Amino acid sequence: MRIDIGEISLNVEERGTGPAFIFIPGLVGLLNAWEFQLAHFSKRFRCIAFDHRGTGDSDKPLQTATSSSYSTDAIARDVIALMNSLGIDKAHVAGTSTGGCILQNLAIDHPDRLGTCVFSNTWVKADEYITRVQMTRKRIALAYGPEEYVKVSSLFTNGAMQFRYDLDKVMELEARALKTVAPVEVLAGRLDMTMAHDRVADLHKIKNPSLIVGTRDDATVPFYQSEDLHKAIAGSKLVIVEEGGHYSYRRHWQDWNAIVDAFLADKGI
Repeated sequence: MRIDIGEISLNVEERGTGPAFIFIPGLVGLLNAWEFQLAHFSKRFRCIAFDHRGTGDSDKPLQTATSSSYSTDAIARDVIALMNSLGIDKAHVAGTSTGGCILQNLAIDHPDRLGTCVFSNTWVKADEYITRVQMTRKRIALAYGPEEYVKVSSLFTNGAMQFRYDLDKVMELEARALKTVAPVEVLAGRLDMTMAHDRVADLHKIKNPSLIVGTRDDATVPFYQSEDLHKAIAGSKLVIVEEGGHYSYRRHWQDWNAIVDAFLADKGI
């Protein structure tokens, strides 16, 4: 369903009843990426996922010469506006990759609106490695167009093991990405926002109970970024899994869900 949050309208999926649990996608931005989590956690939570601005069936405002419609802070404001539209005062929130950067903004700027935070395969600030990955994706988008951008992004996000063992799910998600892909200037603006994200100086302000999940074989966001985030957030719990690629929550969704369940149980939730 599409929900008008004021500045734009977002495509949203909601399942289950109970305390609110919001799932923020990564750069590809599609709510479908969380299908295994919505199925599992909706048994006891009111689960909400959405397509980012600029992706899927959400609005895709264009860039202008003087300002950008895309930043991790802008999408964090979208989350708050969505919560207000849905009558949600406080929610547990999980964010993966770029979604984890968006969650950093939420935890720093709107801590009273959050319960627990789950950061999955995300980073604190784009280093040389991440910058090269994102610049490669951007150059492909600009030179070869949206379709080739989507296909190359599938390599980075899914990783070899999912192409080997979960190809049907890879192709299913890729098909929706291809069907709803934004114009190149929007793709470029969204890639730029990942490289511009930097809340390093404020991460120590995060006080919400936080779980950080990284994957040792993540070829998009190196696992040491999860270690850096863990060091910056006092009292956070860090779990590094050996295999799962960048989409760890999809590659081994049962294990990822169990890690989150254990974290929530430890917090009495």
